[in-house]
This record gives sequence, structure tokens and C-alpha cells, in this order.
Amino acid sequence: MQSEGVRGLTGCPTQVRFRTRHAPDLRDIQLEIHGRFHPDCLPPPNPPCPTCGVAMGSSVPDPYCLDAASLPRHVDIFRLADASTRIIANERLVDAVRRLELDGVVFKELEAR
Repeated sequence: MQSEGVRGLTGCPTQVRFRTRHAPDLRDIQLEIHGRFHPDCLPPPNPPCPTCGVAMGSSVPDPYCLDAASLPRHVDIFRLADASTRIIANERLVDAVRRLELDGVVFKELEAR
């Protein structure tokens, strides 16, 4: 992917042991956290818990759009700050995946405003 010009992929060795002599060289991918949901797609905030003060019940809006001003320009793939389980990729990464004919990933176009 890096030879295709994709920015933002940092691989580090996994902490996994194998019982074979010829273990695969696996890498964990570390992705930076950037970007936020656009305020227009967020529901009204839930009241905070009277005990701990944390607002409960927040979930990923569906559908959602991204705040364009919060999106990074120096990486092509990152985790979303508002929902770190969401991985966001830009067109450069999507084009590289298609050129390399990689499979096993699904892309969904998102609105950014």
C-alpha cells in the first residue's frame, strides 16, 4: 500500500506466538484518530448520569456525515474521533485498493460538509 502512495498506515509487530517454525510475519495496523461527525447528523445529547456524569446511550448516527473541517489532509486512512471503531478512508486509499485488486473490504461513500 505504501508503494502505491497511501499515507497513514503504520504497521507494528503483533504480540502473537505460533507453534510452527514458519510463523507468518503479521502486523497490526495503527491508525491515527482524526475527524468528527458533522453536528447536523447528531441527535440531541442525552442527559448525564446523576452518579458519574457521563451521558449514556450515545450511538453512531445512521446515516451519518463527516465534518469536512475536521478531516485530516496528511493521511489517507484513520479512525474517527467520535467513533473509534469506524475506519475512514479517502479516495486515494480506495483507488490503491482497487488497483492492487485487494479483497475483503467494503467501502461506503460518506458525505462530508
